[in-house]
Amino acid sequence: MLIGTFVGDAAAARWEGAPAVDLRGARARLDESLAAKTLAYTDDTQLTLALAEHLCLEPTVEPQSLTRTFLEHFEEHRGYARGMFGIVDAWRRGVDPESAARSVFPAGSFGNGAAMRVAPVGVIWSGERAVRAAHRQAALTHAHPVGMDAAAAQALAVARAAATGAFTLSDLAVVLDGCQTDPMRAGLARACEETLARRPLPEVAQVVGTDVLADQSVPAALWVAATAEDIPHATLLALALGGDTDTIAAMACAVLGAAQGGESVPAAWTVRLEDGPRGRTYAVELAARLAAVAADVSSGAG
Repeated sequence: MLIGTFVGDAAAARWEGAPAVDLRGARARLDESLAAKTLAYTDDTQLTLALAEHLCLEPTVEPQSLTRTFLEHFEEHRGYARGMFGIVDAWRRGVDPESAARSVFPAGSFGNGAAMRVAPVGVIWSGERAVRAAHRQAALTHAHPVGMDAAAAQALAVARAAATGAFTLSDLAVVLDGCQTDPMRAGLARACEETLARRPLPEVAQVVGTDVLADQSVPAALWVAATAEDIPHATLLALALGGDTDTIAAMACAVLGAAQGGESVPAAWTVRLEDGPRGRTYAVELAARLAAVAADVSSGAG
C-alpha cells in the first residue's frame, strides 16, 4: 500500500492542475514523468509515511504523538497547501492539536488532505474501528464533516481491498453505504454509475470532479481504483482525469496496493523512486512493519 501511494503520487506530481485528456494524452504524460531519473514524492506520501510510522509505534491514533510525528516529517518543499503551513505553525506554537485546525479553518477544512494520508488506518482496521481512527486523525487538520467522511471512505476502501484482494464497483457501493454526509454520498453515487467507464475520460472528470475538495477527488480516486486493472493502469487513468492528479493517483494506487501488493508496481518504476532517509527503502521497510502490526491487531495481540 505504501509503495502504491508513493508511486501514484510521484508519477503524477508534475501534472497537478493539468486539464483532463484522453488515454493517448495520459500516456504522453506518464512517459514524460518516467523519463525523469528520480521520482520525488509530495506531501501526500510524506504524511502517509508519517501516519504509518505513528501506527507502527503505537497502533492507536493519539493526537499529541501523531502531531509530533507529522512535525518530524514535515518538509516545506513537498507541496503542502497553504492551510497546512498555518496548522504546522500553530502546532509549533504549542496550540492543542485538536484546536489547531480550527484556528486556521474555523468551520473545518473539507479538502482531501486527511483522506490522502489515511490508507495505513485501512491496513490495520476495518469497519467502525477504521472509521473512528480515520475521523480521529482527520480532526487534526480537516475537521469539517465532509473532510472526515472522505477520510473514512478512503480508509474503508483500503480495508476492503486488503481483505478481499480486489476493489470493484460493488466494493465502491459498499463504501458509499457507509458515508455519513450528503456531499460524499452524492460524489460516490456518481462514481458508482456503471456506464461511466464507457464515457470519454474528460467527461468522467466533469461528472465526478477532480478538485482538491474531498467530495470530488476521493470519489474520483475510488472510481479509478474500481476501474483500473492494476497500479500502472490506475496511474494512467488519474493522469487522464487531471485536476489534483497526484492525490487522486496516490489514493487510487493505495487501494490497489492494498489489494495487489507492491509486486504490481513495475520494477522500472520502483527503482526511480527517491531513496533518501525517508525514501523508497524506508517505505518498503515501513510497509513490512505496518503489515506486522496489522497481523497482531487482527489476532488480538495488539
